[in-house]
Amino acid sequence: MIASIRTTRRLSNYNSVIPPPEPLNTDPDMHPLKRRFEPVLLDRYPPQEATDEITRRGKFPDYVPMFAFPNDIQIVSSDDRPRSTWHGFTMTSDDNSKLYGITIIIWTALNAEVAEEVEKKCEQWRQSHMSEEERELAASLGVRLAGERTHLSQLLAKLPTIPSGSPARERLEDEISTVEEKITLMTDMLRPLRHGAASKIEGLTAGESGLWTPRAYGILGRDAANMSFWKEWLKAIVTPMTDGGVLRIPPSSPSVGRWQPLERYVVNLCTEAFNPLGSKTQVELGVRELRLYARKEADNEIPGSRSIDLYALFRCLSLENIVALFEYAMAESRIIFLSSHTSMLHLACHALANLLYPLKWSSIFIPVLPARLLSALEAPCPYIVGIERRYDRIELPEDDYVLVDLDKDTIDATSQPVRLPRQARRKLMSLLQVAAPHKLRYGVTTGPPPYAMESFPYDAFSTENAALFRSATPKSTLGKWVSQSSSGFGEPDPPNEVLPPLFNAFASAKVDNGKSDRPSTSKSGKTSPQSSVSPVSINFPPMPSTPVSRSDSGFALAATLREKRSGHFGEEKMRRSSSFGIDKHPPYHKPNLPFLNGHQANLSISAISVDSQNSVVGGGSSGGGGYGNGYAPSTYAQSTLAASTIMPSMQIQPVRNTETTVWVEGHCFNWIPKDNTSICNICNDHAEGDGIYKCTGCKIFSHGRCLGHASLVCPEAFHPDRIRAAFVRCLASLLYTYRKYLGRPSKQQKANGQLYAFDMDGFIKSLPHDQHDYATMMRETQCFNEFIHDREMQPANNASIRVFDEIIMAKKARGRSGLSTGLSRLSTIRASHGASTYGGYAPPRGSSNSKIPAWLGDTSDHIWRTASVPLPKGNFPGEYRTVVTRTPARLDRSLMREPRSIQGMPRVEGRGARGLIRKQVPSMLGTTPPT
Repeated sequence: MIASIRTTRRLSNYNSVIPPPEPLNTDPDMHPLKRRFEPVLLDRYPPQEATDEITRRGKFPDYVPMFAFPNDIQIVSSDDRPRSTWHGFTMTSDDNSKLYGITIIIWTALNAEVAEEVEKKCEQWRQSHMSEEERELAASLGVRLAGERTHLSQLLAKLPTIPSGSPARERLEDEISTVEEKITLMTDMLRPLRHGAASKIEGLTAGESGLWTPRAYGILGRDAANMSFWKEWLKAIVTPMTDGGVLRIPPSSPSVGRWQPLERYVVNLCTEAFNPLGSKTQVELGVRELRLYARKEADNEIPGSRSIDLYALFRCLSLENIVALFEYAMAESRIIFLSSHTSMLHLACHALANLLYPLKWSSIFIPVLPARLLSALEAPCPYIVGIERRYDRIELPEDDYVLVDLDKDTIDATSQPVRLPRQARRKLMSLLQVAAPHKLRYGVTTGPPPYAMESFPYDAFSTENAALFRSATPKSTLGKWVSQSSSGFGEPDPPNEVLPPLFNAFASAKVDNGKSDRPSTSKSGKTSPQSSVSPVSINFPPMPSTPVSRSDSGFALAATLREKRSGHFGEEKMRRSSSFGIDKHPPYHKPNLPFLNGHQANLSISAISVDSQNSVVGGGSSGGGGYGNGYAPSTYAQSTLAASTIMPSMQIQPVRNTETTVWVEGHCFNWIPKDNTSICNICNDHAEGDGIYKCTGCKIFSHGRCLGHASLVCPEAFHPDRIRAAFVRCLASLLYTYRKYLGRPSKQQKANGQLYAFDMDGFIKSLPHDQHDYATMMRETQCFNEFIHDREMQPANNASIRVFDEIIMAKKARGRSGLSTGLSRLSTIRASHGASTYGGYAPPRGSSNSKIPAWLGDTSDHIWRTASVPLPKGNFPGEYRTVVTRTPARLDRSLMREPRSIQGMPRVEGRGARGLIRKQVPSMLGTTPPT
């Protein structure tokens, strides 16, 4: 292995660069609702006393609560339950092994006794920090504000009794708008004066007190490929805890399924389930009628290609910034991601690391860096870290760093990146414009996607990885796209391979299980789903009038949303905000437009931070808060490079809505008149007679009122498989001849276990002149040296090595139309080093003249035969609804059941000295339990 010059300067032990957490600020003058509390671990499974599990599962890591709550814990004052969020995190152990975690955060109401104590603390603070005049003014405004809120509640209650479209309805809506404006004005006046818990308003405040604290449930494991599966599993098990907050969930019944206590789901995942080890099996877990499938990529696929999401990163950054970020990562820079949304940090960091394939990021990798570990940014080694915008004191390194603002699409760096060779860069950009046209040709706005902001966007159980809920595994396309010529890289997918987005996993479970039409619930039967936080576009063209009626069209959305709120005060999402915390943003009055780029403006937990709202709404506007405008504008902010300068045929095509066409999240919805048979894929209700919209790409249907809730990108507007192929093709062109310089090792190298010795100097000299500087830079990086080291130590027929070699062979075949895309040239190289013709594999299937390389196109191991884990079921003590909707701080062992064997497999009898029966305990999907 070639020694890296930067190794001595940059490589270091994890513990030497990660400092101990800083203590919390316990300023006695701080307001009680501004104070942060240190999170603690309430419970875990297996429990701490299960010491016999340590050998198999490993030691439970320290600081898990700090990564679950990277900005610690605050009490939030809000009329309604704050929105559930999620994020992933990565912890590095002493031996540089990674431990991955996924956590979902829900909010629980403080009970009356604790809330009363908090109010007393707030009153004490007001007495000591506010003058008598300020307190009197605050009290007066508070009384008036409470009166206006009560008045608003009364007006909303009248809405269902007045016909839509009537003059009386219009007058009532105008009066509601006036009251909302008064509430906004008085809230703004009250904010500087009163800092305290808002008084509870009957009919508007959910919970016992209007005060909320967060609680996290999470999973830890060592396999990053399972993280997306863990996320969806966590969403499924917390759905009943929302107590109806997730809409369009069929009611429990013996035929559909019944919720089980949390404890039984925990045992099912952590003890009864096993980990998929390859592409021959997939593991099926059930949560009520949902079926989730955990699977791994085949040996001839790119690792992470079935589990790591790319869309969130590509939605946040322009293609020019994506390529610049890739160049910084290739040079092993110190990369800092900044966002208002914790889950966006997780998604961006993993996406960037995945795009480096076949190189592996080998240095510090902390997608979510807790606020009390910010001093780790001074670590003298390469890193990829993510920090939240709302952290109080963000101090960036003095030099040698790259700051990527995911909310504003900017990159701020202390130096220019080492650019890719000109030809390789131009080719990469041209392929990316074809593989990711969502902004160029489909009108997708810039910013984090809805699923990177909340657990349940639009109060629906949607998922960006629909394959997790489908037993049929999507086909591998790597061989196709690495062997495809550039001119054919943009050819459309066959219609039968275009999988529509999944906006409601429970509806899909109903279809898959052959159930009849489900009965509607009080929530799912409503005509208009409530909106939730999602990116807000102020640049998207407004939708003109459509041929749908006012009662059905999106123009009635504001009215129908108010209709939905009335009479269901425990469910509406656009209520008052308190005079502290979430009320930093006044309540929005719904515009009359049906949507703004498919997303409506309203409040969520993400809006607690002023920076969060500013960064999303303003796009390029500066945010306040702890970091604010402390850095210079980026050189790479919103590239002005026209697409036509890279690929003349790829012109930027702005989209516009017409009377019959609406664009939402890459979907081109066309109006289909007089259709009363199609079913809306978003709300699962039939068309209402006058027509429905249909996407020309993925063929989904949507009511006019549901268009703004299409939160998932159209598969025709974004192609992650082609994006991965574009990047790996770029690296294949840079490393085109590397294996030619893997020669015979010396005796000393053989003694060290090396099978080959790499001639670095010879490799660089053989490259074209314009690639010399870049190759010289790469030889100084740890990731490239480890790439070479792996190939020096492992045989060429190792599947992890062979994938990239086959991609190189595909590149050679593209340049020679008559050359077989098999292993002819590669086999010659291997034979010169004593390897067998097929590297220990059976001869490739298919014709040697096949367009797709035989081994990359081989699907003989793409079986993914389903192995079902027993479904959690059975009776349990206590009242059903009380048990399944609770948010336990500790697991109740009495509700657990003894683990069962998989698919009726008999238990194995141990042959020890005492002849005791040893219970079979399979390995788990979650190697350590929810916390």
